[in-house]
Amino acid sequence: MIKAQVSLVMVIVFALIVSIFAIQNTERVDIYFLFWQIQEVSKVLIILVSAASGALIMLFLGLIWQYKQVKRIRRLETELKHLEKTTEANNEASPSNYLQQ
Repeated sequence: MIKAQVSLVMVIVFALIVSIFAIQNTERVDIYFLFWQIQEVSKVLIILVSAASGALIMLFLGLIWQYKQVKRIRRLETELKHLEKTTEANNEASPSNYLQQ
């Protein structure tokens, strides 16, 4: 619970810092990237789009990581159940059980 609250506060602080930075940089600039050229774009728009893109990329990477972890946990739980059944079967078939009866 505390970890989630700390994360939320960090996200809010980061969003505030990005917002202040974007508001203070309102000039228009030309953007050149590989074969693309965009003229007279506000720095605010560039900053906010960049921050949002980074957040979306991190979200998708986090979801992929979480999916892999859930898949691994399910595989390990299945393996554990199989091992428990094998152990129970071995305990029932052990010679010590026949000697006690």
